[in-house]
Amino acid sequence: MRTRLSAAILLVSGLFLSGCGYPGEPLPPALRRPVPVTDLAALQRGGNIYIRFTVPTKTTENLALEDPDLEVRIGGMPDGGWNPDVWAQNSTRIPQGRLKIDVHVASVEIPSAPYTGKTQIVGVRARGPKGTTTGWSNFETIGIVAPLPTPQGLEARDAADAVRLDWHATTNDFRVFRREAGTTEWSFIASIQKPTYLDSDITYGKEYEYFVQAVEKTGDRYAESELSTFLKFKPVDRFPPVAPSGLVAVVGTRTVELVWDRNAERDFGSYRVYRDGKIVSEGGSAPAFSDPSVVAGTKYSYQVTALDTAGNESARSIAVEALVR
Repeated sequence: MRTRLSAAILLVSGLFLSGCGYPGEPLPPALRRPVPVTDLAALQRGGNIYIRFTVPTKTTENLALEDPDLEVRIGGMPDGGWNPDVWAQNSTRIPQGRLKIDVHVASVEIPSAPYTGKTQIVGVRARGPKGTTTGWSNFETIGIVAPLPTPQGLEARDAADAVRLDWHATTNDFRVFRREAGTTEWSFIASIQKPTYLDSDITYGKEYEYFVQAVEKTGDRYAESELSTFLKFKPVDRFPPVAPSGLVAVVGTRTVELVWDRNAERDFGSYRVYRDGKIVSEGGSAPAFSDPSVVAGTKYSYQVTALDTAGNESARSIAVEALVR
């Protein structure tokens, strides 16, 4: 009797243990739909349309995704207003084989000539291994114009506390870009309406690189020309400060006191004081000087100059005279 009871207990325990691995209700098969593209960008540069986006690497179930089918299309606005299905039926698909993919970023360029004078809409959708999709990406609308001429003859020269850029072009709107030599990131620094630009945000001793491009507004976007040649330039400070102004001499008991207006140049360094044509003080940055080495009964003539940090000296100020009694 005891043996049968023990066997029954073991059988019940086994049933409980085996129940721990019960799989429950079967899960539906994964749809493996790629997450939608959200960063599609398109623009015209020169005679080409450039399209770029990030390729999905995950499905909506957060599963890894490799080599999705990428359907990139370009087409005009459908008659009767926007309808993505009608647009897709009448648009042109860009063959996937033309896409260049670099670390999950896809890019492609196509000639703009077939679309000149038209407004085009670009979109992309990705399909998973089962042909499933979450639909279209964001759409980009661009107006296509005749290719803008590339700015030519970019050159640079020194200007007062600046670099002056000049180039040749037949258009009127431009963008200017700059970076420090040896770095990789370009900065957009100006949008101007003439083929010349004064870059005053420079530091002497640093070398810079520049390029410019022509632009034309189409809708709420811009068509761009190809980039000009890249130009490397290291500005040199060849420009002295302005001559100090407002010089006044006041005769004291045994001194002559000089005061003048302060110079406002960004690269101002110091002042130099002349008495009767000879230097009596230099290196001071305050717009004042006290001359104690004067002799009673003598008339003196004073002038002041300003020097910048590169050592460029200004013209001399007007002369003032002081008669020590």
